[in-house]
Amino acid sequence: MNILVWHEFSTSVPPEVGRFPASCEELIQRHAAFGSAVEEEARFCGTIRRCRLGMVEVAKVTTTTPSLVRTPELVSNGGDAIFAVICREGGMRCIRDDGATRISSGEGIICDSAEPGSLEMESGTHYWTLKVARADMAKMVPHIKRFAGLRLSNCGMAVKLLIRYLDGLEGSDALGNEQEARIFGEHLVDLISMAVGAQSEVLQLAEKRGVRAMRHAAVLREIERNIGDNRLSAALVAEMLGVTPRYIHFLLEESGRTFSEHVLARRLELVEALLSDEAKGNLKISAIARQAGFTDMSYFNRSFRSHFGDTPSGLRKRRLGQAAQLSPSFREAAE
Repeated sequence: MNILVWHEFSTSVPPEVGRFPASCEELIQRHAAFGSAVEEEARFCGTIRRCRLGMVEVAKVTTTTPSLVRTPELVSNGGDAIFAVICREGGMRCIRDDGATRISSGEGIICDSAEPGSLEMESGTHYWTLKVARADMAKMVPHIKRFAGLRLSNCGMAVKLLIRYLDGLEGSDALGNEQEARIFGEHLVDLISMAVGAQSEVLQLAEKRGVRAMRHAAVLREIERNIGDNRLSAALVAEMLGVTPRYIHFLLEESGRTFSEHVLARRLELVEALLSDEAKGNLKISAIARQAGFTDMSYFNRSFRSHFGDTPSGLRKRRLGQAAQLSPSFREAAE
């Protein structure tokens, strides 16, 4: 089940004139309530990709050289989110009433929607923003009274891990389920808290959850790598990772699925992909089932029908028939 859904906006879709207002409308309505200023509207171009991970809304922005402005008028509209802004390429200046801070690639800063300010981008800047409710951030760092302008410290691993996780996230289409997305989002908030100087008890909680999140990801990675092996078990994965089978069960059950349920779901998804592949059209269904790690065909057929509401042959017929109708060669032959 794909629950990591990317929403993408690009100025390559609207006509040249009006690109910048369209981009600003997207930012204002969907993510961060900023006004805008740019010298030459027609030269502006950029993309915004957004997804939701539990308590965090994540966006990857690629832009030319606008200034994004949070005016007192916009502040009065009641926005109350905290934004962690992490520069990946290029650079930017964060301007507040008490001064300006330059952020380079690999660095980050906190913007507060409850305070006026602006971000001035250099040419070809790429950056991530993580939008978090003020209440969620305040729970993690109650000693911090003002968020605006806080730099994300480059000391330690927090910012490096944030960048690594976000860059890896960009190439993904799915997480296992909503619980896994929630855990991922919690860990992002943990890392932001660590980067702005969380106190000892919060650091301990963040580090504990971070280790758990990394081990959870490692379990999923080993399942994915060995999904076609009919010997796959919690004991086998535990041996690979140097932990106990009980701990493997605990990690996955925390995200709402047992080990067996997760393996079954991933194997059925693999079967679905193979049945929908025209290049595999001559491959026997029993061979596809074995390739996905099933050894008991009766169990496979029952599980498949329960999950998809159809037989494997029925689904294959529908999927390949749909593909044929969309094929140009099919349309030409039909004409």
